Formats: sequence, C-alpha cells, structure tokens
Amino acid sequence: MRSAALNERFKFYSLPHGAGEVANVFIHGYSAGHDIPDRRLLASQIPSTLHGGVNIFGFWPSGHFLQFSYAAKQAIGGATRLSPYAGAAAVVIDRVSHFTRSRSRAEAMGEVLLVELDAYLMKHHPYVSTLNLVGHSLGGRVLVSALRKLAREPGSCELTIGEVLLMAAAVELDPHEVPVLKSLASGRLINAWSTADTVLRLCADETCIGRRAVAQLDNVEMAGFGHRDYWPQLHKVLAATRFAGFQGQHYPAPLGQGEAAQDDPVRDDHLLHDLLELSPPQVLTETIKHLQRSSWTTLDGNDRLYSCTREFQLLGGHCLVNLTRGRGLRYAEILEMLVSHFELGEELHHCATILELEAALVRRFFANAFPDGHPLAEDTLAKVREMSAERYFKYVDDLAEQLTLASYLNGSGTKESPSTRVPGTALMAAAPATSLVTFGVKALAANWSKFSLGRVLTNFMTAIKPGYSALIPAVAVVFHARVKLGNQGLH
Repeated sequence: MRSAALNERFKFYSLPHGAGEVANVFIHGYSAGHDIPDRRLLASQIPSTLHGGVNIFGFWPSGHFLQFSYAAKQAIGGATRLSPYAGAAAVVIDRVSHFTRSRSRAEAMGEVLLVELDAYLMKHHPYVSTLNLVGHSLGGRVLVSALRKLAREPGSCELTIGEVLLMAAAVELDPHEVPVLKSLASGRLINAWSTADTVLRLCADETCIGRRAVAQLDNVEMAGFGHRDYWPQLHKVLAATRFAGFQGQHYPAPLGQGEAAQDDPVRDDHLLHDLLELSPPQVLTETIKHLQRSSWTTLDGNDRLYSCTREFQLLGGHCLVNLTRGRGLRYAEILEMLVSHFELGEELHHCATILELEAALVRRFFANAFPDGHPLAEDTLAKVREMSAERYFKYVDDLAEQLTLASYLNGSGTKESPSTRVPGTALMAAAPATSLVTFGVKALAANWSKFSLGRVLTNFMTAIKPGYSALIPAVAVVFHARVKLGNQGLH
C-alpha cells in the first residue's frame, strides 16, 4: 500500500497543466527556494516544452547564505568589537558551519523524500507511477541520500524511479556504490558536471561529482558552466543530457529586436494589475475604498485600474521614498515586506505560491486584530473559497477598523463607527511623540490579557506606519479575488 501520510518537511508545488503517469521532480540546492520570489523564479525555469508528465518542484529548508541567526549576529558583533579581522573570521566560520548544517540536512531530507513525495502524489496525482528526479547542488545530495535509503530498504517505495539527473551535485560517491544506485533506476543515472564550477571547490573535505566524470555513470560535461548556470539554462541541460527523451524541441523564441520589453512598473505588475483587470468590478471598488483610508493616497478617476495599482505600490515600503522616486514596490515585494512585519517565520516554508503566501498573511491579519478569535484566523483559504463576497468584504471592513491608531489606543478591541474613525496617519501627525508613547504604553497594558507581547508590538507598528492600515485590508481584498478567479498563472 502506498503511504497516505501527509508530507511534513518538503513543500511540493505542481506546475500548471501537468497530467499523466510520469512525474518530473526537481530539487533545488543550498541558498535557494528560500522565499516566494525565488521559488517562482525556479519554477519558471522549468521548460514548458517538458511534456509527457507532471512537473513538480520540491522545496526544502536548505538555508540561505545571507541569513544569520540571532545567536550568529551576536557572536559576529562581539568579535567585530574586538577587531575587524576577528569579525571577518567569525563570519567565515559561521558561514562554513551554516553550510555544513545544510549539507547534513540535505541527507536527512533525502531519507524522507520518497515517503513524503508518495503521500503528495496520492493526494494530488494518484495516477503517477513513475518518477524522474532532477537535483542541483545539495539537491543532488538529497537525491543520492534518497537512493541510498531505497537501496537499504527496497520495499520502502512502490513508485518506479525512471531517470535521475544530478546537476553540479555537491556529493561524493564511492565507486563501489554506483552499481547499486544505478540498479534502482529503470533509466539512466546522469551526472551533469563542469570543471568551471568553482563553487564546489569550497567543499574541501569532499571530491564532489559535480566537477568530474564518475565511472559507470552517464556523464555529460557541461563545458563552461558555473555552479549557478544550471537553472537559468535548464533547457540546455535537459537537451544535452537527453533527459527522459527530451530533445530540446521548441526552444523558446528569443525576444525580437523590434520588440521592446515593457518598462511600466504598474502595468508590468501582473500579480496585481492583471488580477484587478480580470476580476469583477466590485474587487477594484473595494480595493480603492481601503486604499483611500490612507492620507498618502491620491487616485485618478480617469483610469481607476492603473491609478489603483500605482497607489497600491506606493503604499508599499517607505511612502516618502516611493513618492520621491515616483514608483513603489511590486506586489510580490509588498508581500515580502508584510511577511517581515508580521514575522511569519517558518510558515513561509509551507508557501509555494502567491496564493498560499496571501492566505498565511490574511490568517495572521485576522488573528492579530481579533485576539478573541475570528472565523478567518484558521483554515483561511478553505473558508474564503466557500464564503460569499459580501460576507468576506464585511469581515475586511471590520479588520480595517481594527488597524487604525485610534482603535489601537482605545485598547478594547471594539469597533468604532466609520463616521468617528480617525485615520491612523492623521492622528499620528496630530499627536505629539510623547503622547503616542504614553498612549502606546496604556494600550499595551489594556491589551496584555488578550495579546502576546509580539502581537501588541506588531499591531502598534501597524497602526503608526504610514499606509499600513490601508494596505493590509487592500491585500485581503486582492487575496479574495485571486481565490475566486482561480487563474493558476496569477498564483
């Protein structure tokens, strides 16, 4: 019997329009797949001409080279106070340790890959019976670890392993184990390697197969390829290795010389502008209504769609900086800003699409604003799918009322009448800084029994940051539109 357990460590994402009994599964390496923009970029690099099966990306917590833990920052800061050289040495030591931990994690992830993938396929693609596996860098280590476990426990996976493609694999293979690993696949075990890959030189304690040919493997030299060239040129790699019969058919046509790339940051923001354009008029009306809660917003009535998108972007980030440079943040960047503001943390790992990220944020919006509970604070995506637009927009109106500085300082969690509501930005400008601190302390004490300290501080920052009390309900409206539209290309 195939396992019915839910996946716990990997976050799998199926690309649109896949079908069949064969699944091509792609696994990234170190310092990749760490946020939604990077996950979208990786998924976009899988050629649309890779027909004949379901294309799935498997994201795992590989860590990121530029992400430092709190303890690491403290240690580096302490060393830097002693001397710049000590600080630099501390950074190097910490990053080496970070990579070593990620390398060990890759092996642990390989141990559970096939089990969790089997459970995912049972739920989403029950007709798939054959897997073709592709791994880059530490993703190759994940795949080798998975094959090693399968060799130890032959009955642990009922799926057929077809071809396995290792790209710039950060793993060492013992010559004696190669025949065993090859026997587990009905197709080829391919090693795409390049001596131009200088990154793998950093694995000083191993001779990684991503830089050399290995006896008995199907070796394909990718001449001139650096470590970071494999994903952007995945089409070329698949063609050169003849992966699962792929012959490089229908290469994407290059942009013609007469075709200029779009340079309008408003119309080019497909996740926002295109979504609003394709949605019912009510969505645009609701979005504009909430944007107008901010005193920073100025809407042009001649082109409501363009103006709404532009003002939405201007509220993202630092309003004064945006107004000075004449443009704001794209929608995906706004979501990343809110992720940081609400400290989603590990919840991010379970988000592979914009829709899932929006759902996690909206869930947090309502959980923070309504400490006594709210219907949209749990199972948000499922509930919104079943909920009428009128009911949902009423909930968003209630949310908006809770985000103002006036509502926060009242401290009771009760909603004010819209006619008496004072916009947060206006009140902030009118009140002296000392009064705001005093009110903030009083509100903190009044809400202590209902909120954790983190919630209180987050809500206070939401109330005083210019535009946030308008931006957050507007994001909630856009999330509803994306749920109801059901356009995978906009997810």
